[in-house]
Amino acid sequence: MGDGSVKAMGSLADLLLDYVGSARVHDSNYEVAQGLLRNYPQLSSMSLRQMAEACFVSKASFSRFCRYLGFSDFAEFKGAVDGANYRVTDDYSRQFYDDLMADRHSALEMHRGKVVDVLSTTLREEDLLVMDKVVEDLDAAHRIGFFSHHFLWHIGRYFQGKMLPLGKYVELSQSYAHQEELAGQLDNGSLAFICSLNGSYFSNYSDLTGKILRSGAKVVVLTQNRYAMFVNRADYVLLCGSSNENDVGKYAALLTIDSLVMSYLRSMRSNDDISER
Repeated sequence: MGDGSVKAMGSLADLLLDYVGSARVHDSNYEVAQGLLRNYPQLSSMSLRQMAEACFVSKASFSRFCRYLGFSDFAEFKGAVDGANYRVTDDYSRQFYDDLMADRHSALEMHRGKVVDVLSTTLREEDLLVMDKVVEDLDAAHRIGFFSHHFLWHIGRYFQGKMLPLGKYVELSQSYAHQEELAGQLDNGSLAFICSLNGSYFSNYSDLTGKILRSGAKVVVLTQNRYAMFVNRADYVLLCGSSNENDVGKYAALLTIDSLVMSYLRSMRSNDDISER
């Protein structure tokens, strides 16, 4: 699992966009990242020399940037570029795409219905009972890690921003190396969230998942696939709806995380009320 796609947790574009969006210093690395994003559609056909020229740096400087991102060398970075063949249309069925081209209003109305359907199968009573237990462990945890890839990483970032004002720091990273490092720092007093709707995180990163499960941390899985590998070894499973048709599952995952934050807030208020009596 040393290839570039793993280094970027499946999303080289997200890795570059996240760096550009968070960089406080607009140095040469920032300029290289900007150059790559401006030329992103052409990267797969470009050599080291061509990429360096497009970013107005030397080949040596470009190779250093690849290592700065976490790749061992340019060849590994190029492997991630060649593997980044994702298209936006990959998220949608051919039928939906054809309907969208033929009648936008009708297609989007149907899509909205699918979103409503997946939300209606989220937060069942049994999930709320599990969530109450997760809240207890969330309150007790001295270290919290969130593990995911692709778009679902951003749900972790949302969770991180919501929990910090409540006194809980959620750690996460898009980098495979950093996720692996975090997994190695978890222990019996930690809580780990793994968010993967179809379970691909477990199959794509089985070594990393195994490390999380062996850490001693309590493990919470957010998924639609209760039969995915490793899920039966989690302490808690929160089901995020029952369908990911045309990429609607992400709304259920966000609703689940948002509800977890609200449940934690409610628990804090309840504890305050008790302590004031």
